[in-house]
Parts: sequence; structure tokens; C-alpha cells
Amino acid sequence: MAHVLLGGVGYRWMRDASFGVIASDALAREIWPAGIGVADLGYGALYAALDILHEQLPYDRLILLAATCRNREAGRLYRTRWSPPPSDDADVQARIRESGAGVIDLDHLLIIAHYLRALPSEVICIELEPIDVFGGDGLSDRAASCLADALALARADALAPFATDHRDVVRV
Repeated sequence: MAHVLLGGVGYRWMRDASFGVIASDALAREIWPAGIGVADLGYGALYAALDILHEQLPYDRLILLAATCRNREAGRLYRTRWSPPPSDDADVQARIRESGAGVIDLDHLLIIAHYLRALPSEVICIELEPIDVFGGDGLSDRAASCLADALALARADALAPFATDHRDVVRV
């Protein structure tokens, strides 16, 4: 049986920066087959990475949902299979310091978890290019309109068989 984790990364009460945790809240209210879990990973990247690492049964697939500024078209979803970029010990240490200071960042989680060898071989990121990331409750109208599509992508990825599917970037 596959062991899959769907995780939301982001801040609470920060408009579109809350997208990942709002998505994981919605996914957590659904009934999932055995082996699929949902978690709010909107806390320090080091601690989230350690939680993933110390899971009793290692994950086969990790699906992360987040709002991430990457200078793409704002208000759009992007789905990617994550592969680790080059990083060195100094970069990882800087990310650990920032996460310890309260920065919640998808890339911090991925780089730190990769460094700790906590990631499964299959990591999928469903990202919203945010519009409004300043304090406030609720998503922007455009981000809110993307939520159902993000949940559908996450569901499909969580339930998909394990195969050699090499889809790169999907814009929704």
C-alpha cells in the first residue's frame, strides 16, 4: 500500500500566502483511503522536515500545496515535480536560520527536507502564484477561484498509481 502525504505550506491570515494551509484544511475534511494523510505544514521548515523524516512508515509520495512568488503569471496554478536544485551547506544553514526565525517558505521546506534525506523519491508541488500576500483574512478572488482546481489536482495526484509519469509544468 502506498503511503502519501498531502501537505499545505503557508501562513495563516496572510491572504494568498494562506493558500496552502487553506487547501490542506479542505483536504483534511475529506475521507481518504488508508495510507493517505493530510497535514498542515505551515510551521518551521526544519520541524516539518523532521516530522516527515520521522514518520513511522516512510512516504512514497509527497504533494505540497503553497503560494509561491516565482514571477510567473499571478493568480495561476502551477504543478511541478520537484527535483533538488544545487545547494551547499551554507545555503541549507541559512534556510534553517530563516525558518527558525519564523519564515514559512516552500523552498526552505524542500531544501531542508532534501538535505535531511526526508523526502520520498516523488515530490509534487501545486503552487499558486499569489496576488495579495499582505495581512488579512481570506484569499483574493482570483486565488479563491483556483482553490477547487488545486484540490482536484492534489486528489488526482494522491490517488494516482505509482508509474513513470513525467508531466512537467501544468498551468491551470
